[in-house]
Amino acid sequence: MPVNKSKLIIKEASLAELSETFGIDYQVVKIKSQLIDKIKNHCKKNSISQRKLASMVTGLTHDRVNKIFQGLIGHMTIDKLLQITNALDIEVKISFSKLKRSSERVA
Repeated sequence: MPVNKSKLIIKEASLAELSETFGIDYQVVKIKSQLIDKIKNHCKKNSISQRKLASMVTGLTHDRVNKIFQGLIGHMTIDKLLQITNALDIEVKISFSKLKRSSERVA
């Protein structure tokens, strides 16, 4: 699937601005956003409803699933998002690189 670079730049800028505005670690916001996007895309592709997803993970309610599907990333921890990806059989890979400063991220 082709990637729209301008869309990615806008999203990156928005995440950076969001994290700075609310005093949240940018990397946490970025990781949560990426996990949520992957979960949402997987559920859409495989016709998994929010209720079905909630039933697949211990302690996960439909209300919390609904909130993350709305983009409210503060309602879910990275740990819980990883539990969800595990329940969906999604492999998560972590990579490391030198951190770019906000002046480098936002053009």
